[in-house]
Amino acid sequence: MRTKTILAVTVFCLFFSSNSYAQIKSVNLGASLGLGEIKGNSPSVTSLGTSIYLDFLPWFSNDLTFRTGFIYAQKLERFLPESRILRYYPFIRSYYLKGVLRVELNDLFYIEPGAGLIYLNDRTFGDINEWEPGASFNFLYGIDFSDSERKGIHLGIGLDYGITFMKTSASYYLIYIQIQKKI
Repeated sequence: MRTKTILAVTVFCLFFSSNSYAQIKSVNLGASLGLGEIKGNSPSVTSLGTSIYLDFLPWFSNDLTFRTGFIYAQKLERFLPESRILRYYPFIRSYYLKGVLRVELNDLFYIEPGAGLIYLNDRTFGDINEWEPGASFNFLYGIDFSDSERKGIHLGIGLDYGITFMKTSASYYLIYIQIQKKI
């Protein structure tokens, strides 16, 4: 419950800071959906993952953005029809803060490498509920359908990898499809 309160206060503060044009040029909202694997102190399992995030373009850069968001990934079988009696489906959830560099290849295509910090909740076993710090890395190849002021939709396909360094050494990777829009 404490984590949800901290996240709500952080998002609330970030929304109000976006109106201060001296610090933030623009804010983008994005979401992704993908397939990958999750693991803790266990063999890896195929998972379906989703992410929602906010992207902030600071005043000092046109290419570097700060991205904060939430990832949730759960064993793929959870989403398939089957008997669910006495079944446990492993999952992870993670909050992250990344620096993402946008590199324009031409007027239509771009790439986004990024790296940052994560705070991951490992729930790969029913009796494990560990919050762990770690690092995350991503790479995206995208198509920009926006105008010169980046107003419009951005679509992309990418890879996101996260690993923690303590306790269960949980990790994940997702190959995802992403959509982003300036708000």
